[in-house]
Formats: sequence, structure tokens, C-alpha cells
Amino acid sequence: MTMDQVVVVAAIASGIRFAMPILFAALGETVSEKAGVLNVGIEGIMLIGAFLAVLISVQTGSPWVGLLAAIAGGIALGLLHGWMVVVLKVDQIVSGIALVVLGAGLSGFGYRLALDGGAVRVPGFRQLDLGLLSHLPVVGPVLFSQHFLAYVGIALAFALGFMLRRTGLGLTIRAVGETPEAAAAAGIEIDRVRLCCAAFGGSLAGIGGAFLSTAQLAGFVENMVSGRGFIALACVVFSRWRPVGALFAALAFGIADAAQVRMQALYPDIPYQAFIILPFVIALLAMTMPGGAARGPAQLGRPFRRG
Repeated sequence: MTMDQVVVVAAIASGIRFAMPILFAALGETVSEKAGVLNVGIEGIMLIGAFLAVLISVQTGSPWVGLLAAIAGGIALGLLHGWMVVVLKVDQIVSGIALVVLGAGLSGFGYRLALDGGAVRVPGFRQLDLGLLSHLPVVGPVLFSQHFLAYVGIALAFALGFMLRRTGLGLTIRAVGETPEAAAAAGIEIDRVRLCCAAFGGSLAGIGGAFLSTAQLAGFVENMVSGRGFIALACVVFSRWRPVGALFAALAFGIADAAQVRMQALYPDIPYQAFIILPFVIALLAMTMPGGAARGPAQLGRPFRRG
């Protein structure tokens, strides 16, 4: 391969890894919003997930235990948000912003308290080595040298797409989000379904944070999520609340993020801030494209109140 081809292949391979935190968060938010629960606090949940994954991984020596801790933290914050908006009828935007602040504060304070705010060796996830497949030209580094969780995320996107469109559970979730009155008349527990979906969304956001800190970076830095939670929200809207669409949207943002890192080295005379904002510019353009701001579930952002 020529040098240009090597750079492109490396950018795509890195882009897949960069996309995974966004993808997990976007998939969880897709299910949550399908049930009518909007959570703009994904950023805070991802920060808590990233911190817990590092903390527990360091203490136990196992990134898998750290991943479970991140999932547990994500479920707790997802349920907190669900309880606020479903049970207490708090405005969903206000509750989500509170989660962002809470996640940033708790993760930063916990990092300084438990890890002394210093560098520690983090037992992280390693990229898989599939032998000959991993060494194939072009496709090897891109498709067969990723982390195990990357394959889980891609498979999960297709599984959730099938579940939402082809199963009774998916029909229930969509009914709760789109026509809650009809769902309630059919005997469906609206609040229970929405709380479960909020918890599921929180768990995947926690996984996204854990991937960022134990697979992509192998360490924790305050505010390390750096807007990926908001990009995940953009992926959900741009994909029109379709998990497979969210997969491709996340990959696009991930590749853009990987590209901007390499462009900083290739064009040192250009201020690096111009490259850092590239993924966010793409997110804004995606939201303003025709059809980008598609209409979501009918009851999104509005709490259900029984008559």
C-alpha cells in the first residue's frame, strides 16, 4: 500500500474505535426516546461510566469488572432521570442538564479523591488478534483488529433494530412512546416501560463511557467525554430513531474525529482548534440537512398523565 492508503486505512480503523462510545450512547438513547423519555444528560452518565470503569478496573485488575461497574452506574443514573421525569413529572431537559452537571462533578471529585488525580496504570481492553484475518491488507486492520466491545456494539445495533420493528417488546416500546393513551387502554404499564427504557439507555451510556476510558484511552481525565454525549443525541435524531442508522451516523462522526487527529499532524501550520471542531460541525450540518431534524415519537419530552 502507498503511504496515502496506509493513512486512510489507519483513519478508518481508528474511526471505528472512536465511534463506539458514541454508538453505545446513541443506541441506548434511541430505545429511551422510542419510549418517550428524552435524556440530554448522556454526557454526565458517560463520565460516570468512564470513571467507575477506571476506578474498579484499577482496584480489581479486571476491565470486565470495571465494565460491570460502569453499567451499574449508568443504570442508577438512568433510573434517577426516569424517576424524575416519569414519576415526578420534572421537565426532561432540566433533569438531563442536571445529570450533566452531576456526572461532571461526581466523576471529577471521585477522580481526585480515589485516584489522587494522578496517572495510574489501567487494566484495559485490548484489540483482538484474529490471526491471518487481522493481517489481511486493508480489511484486516479495519474489520478484524478491533476491540471485542466494538463487535458487540455493531451487533447490538442490528439486534435492537430487529427488536424495535419485529417483536412484541418493540411494539410495546413504540406504543408507549407514540400513543401512550392507547397503550394504557391496552393494559400496558406506561411508567414501568419508560423506567426500564431509561435504565437501559443509562446502561449503554455507561458502556460508552467505559469503552472510552478502558479501551480507547486506557485512563481517566476530567471531562474526557468532551461532547460525545451530545453527538450521540445528534446521531439519534439524524438516524430518525433507527438503531442501524445510528450505527452509520456514529461511524461517520468517529471517522471524522480520527481524521482530525491525523490532520493536526499533517497540517501543523493550521490552528489545531480548527480540526477539533470538525466532528461538531458535521453534527450541526447533519441536524440542518433536509430531513435531519426528523420528528421523533409523538410524546417525546411530554410526560404521560392518566386522565
